[in-house]
Amino acid sequence: MWRALSRLFGALLPDRCVPDGIPKGAVLLLLAVVMATGLSAYRLGDGNAWQGWLHVFETWVLTLVLIPAFTALVSMPLKWRDPEFDVRMAYYLGVFVSLLFLLAKLRYWR
Repeated sequence: MWRALSRLFGALLPDRCVPDGIPKGAVLLLLAVVMATGLSAYRLGDGNAWQGWLHVFETWVLTLVLIPAFTALVSMPLKWRDPEFDVRMAYYLGVFVSLLFLLAKLRYWR
């Protein structure tokens, strides 16, 4: 069963997208949790389905693209100083930080 899951994870996420030493399952779990938590923005549409989905896509862009990309951008001087530094690790750190921001935002939504 584990071999089948590892093949499935390998098919979903190529090796060049995952930093060395991090299991693909952990990365996929982090991405799935962020996407599932982002679905909570649907209720901000006030009954309008299009408006709800626009809120969801806005949350996904913020949590999966903007915050991680800026985290990786801020870490670029480390890459210039040390060529061994993996910027993908900084990107996934940004995804985790955006998950924490999203959970804190959910705490105060009413």
